[in-house]
Amino acid sequence: MDNQKRSCSRDQPIANSMDKKSPRLSGTSIGNHHLRPRQRAFVMEFLTDFNATQAAIRAGYSRAGAKVTAHKLLTNANVAAEIARQSEDRFRRLRLSADNLIERAAAILMADPRTLTGHHIGPCRYCWGIDHDYQWKTRREYRDACAVAALDDRPEPSDAGGFGFRLDGHANPDCPECCGFGTPRAVFADTRNLSPEAAILFEGVEETRDGIRIRMANKEKAFDILARVHRLFVERHEHTGKDGATIAHDHKVKARVILIPPKVEAPVETRPLPIADQA
Repeated sequence: MDNQKRSCSRDQPIANSMDKKSPRLSGTSIGNHHLRPRQRAFVMEFLTDFNATQAAIRAGYSRAGAKVTAHKLLTNANVAAEIARQSEDRFRRLRLSADNLIERAAAILMADPRTLTGHHIGPCRYCWGIDHDYQWKTRREYRDACAVAALDDRPEPSDAGGFGFRLDGHANPDCPECCGFGTPRAVFADTRNLSPEAAILFEGVEETRDGIRIRMANKEKAFDILARVHRLFVERHEHTGKDGATIAHDHKVKARVILIPPKVEAPVETRPLPIADQA
């Protein structure tokens, strides 16, 4: 009996200590995966902007080691599974599928940006004027020019070149003024009447100091998505320590990503690329 009492007394503190630690170890349950509170916060923050480093900081992890922490979290099986689960739920709510996203990426890649904007070469004012004199658009434009000249006490301009100048014409290769190069100008489509091809590229308009800027979907990102889906490139990660030596669980690691064309017997290294932040 004494031995049983002593064994029970020795076992009891161990059981109590496990009970105290169990909440910290098990964490909070989300779906079928067990996450700690900060891991759960990281998942929520990561899904807002997909910036892993900033998500780790916002979730309460140390700013100093946020990049390493973010990498650990993304490679944690439970965290990765929860990110995947919530992403699938989001796509389901939005009625989006992987096929929808791939189709959109393909449409962006194949769309012609000239349906949105272009660089046109039109005639200069002397291209089609009579005897290559200055050509006016209309008689009203000429009368307005004469009125301005009178106010400035200048002689009236000449109308010897005639009327009928059009911006949408073509440069005259025999023009002595522009030598056939004409006058360049930027042309933008009316966004109220965009074709489906142009609409998928259009992402907005900005008014800058230099004029109007049309924002378009990124074709390089679309190509990258499709290349990965069709496995046009194989991505390999090589991790090395100082001076290229083999590493042993050292977080101060240099890494490089090498893209190797598929079905190549002897992989050929291309230019090393820096690690992209999880931005």
